Amino acid sequence: MIPKEIQAMFDFIDFLDANKKEYINVYLPLCAELETLDKERRSLRPNENYKQKLQYDAVQKQIEEKFPLVYENVYKPIMENLQTQNIWSGDNTYASIWNNNFSAIVSFKNNFSSEDISDVLEYKAKYLSFRKDTDSNFLTLQLVFSSLDEVLKELFDFFKDTDENEFESFESESVQCGSIEEALHLYSENPKKSIRFTLPDIFLNPNTTPIERETESKHILEELSTLKSLVATLLNTSKNKEAHSSYEEALYRIGLLKSVIEDKGGFKTFKIQENQNEAMFQLLFQFVKEGSDWDINTEVNNGRGPVDFTVSKGSQDKTVIEFKLAKSSSLKRNLQHQVEVYKKANNTNRAVVAILYFSPEEYQQVLKILKELNLFDLENVILIDGQQKASASNVKI
Repeated sequence: MIPKEIQAMFDFIDFLDANKKEYINVYLPLCAELETLDKERRSLRPNENYKQKLQYDAVQKQIEEKFPLVYENVYKPIMENLQTQNIWSGDNTYASIWNNNFSAIVSFKNNFSSEDISDVLEYKAKYLSFRKDTDSNFLTLQLVFSSLDEVLKELFDFFKDTDENEFESFESESVQCGSIEEALHLYSENPKKSIRFTLPDIFLNPNTTPIERETESKHILEELSTLKSLVATLLNTSKNKEAHSSYEEALYRIGLLKSVIEDKGGFKTFKIQENQNEAMFQLLFQFVKEGSDWDINTEVNNGRGPVDFTVSKGSQDKTVIEFKLAKSSSLKRNLQHQVEVYKKANNTNRAVVAILYFSPEEYQQVLKILKELNLFDLENVILIDGQQKASASNVKI
């Protein structure tokens, strides 16, 4: 007899199968259209020419009208069904798709009956058919389907007669990277590719067991995929009122970055100490600045050293953005002198400073510095919490 946890996954596969025709006929063409519009939007330079700005606005309007159709009719029903079936618990990382089902799969493989085999093969065929025939993540479901593929492969691979990888045609590509920073660079260069990154052992805790190291590696890699997917969804669904100045746009984008790091799991990219640096901090900002109507440039050197970013429209409205680490021994000196120098060099009188901290001690230290410099509680000095949230080491997260 099929256990209830396995039957829940089969019921979800029935749901996918029942909607497959509509997904293929209605929503795959819409996703393709949205991808084409996104490509066109990225090619435009609305800050350089009025015709480009008119084109950009027209394309953006089409995206804002069409994307909710996919979100409401594909993404939401799939996620609601997963949660109703207790396959997914609602976590942003989708780790529960594995955690909620792995032990049931192991138990079933040890206790199945011969009568169960035909059911398993039937649902394997349905799922493989859905994934191959749709051949899409519907713009928003890359990590969801990647997690489903992984847990269902654990089940279905047990019930096959050959060594063929039946998931190969739609599985995420695996790329070996030397660091999380390199993986994020690859993400930005390949925004549409389904990629899963692997890291060398040197970036993992050497004082753990092989199983714990494997779990830690999966944690790091999946957070990269999660972050990319969540940022894309956040940018597509965020209701940003039009910024009337570069300063307003800078505050908005840093606010998005704060949300991504603190609330959307971005803090997990800083789990490895080697990646707790300003370069990683700035790379995350590269994600959240996408789609801005403003000109957001990196490392502008106008005579007195480079700043991290400037937000501008023309030469009369510029805002400097600086990224700092609370643990930096030069933080106080930089806050006291550096930003003022940059503001003068870039012909702007506004600056936004984002400060990232990784521990309660660093947080208290930066508060002390801000109070000493009379910068405490200013809207343009933004503290971002990069501390790791607790998670069990024996669970795939």
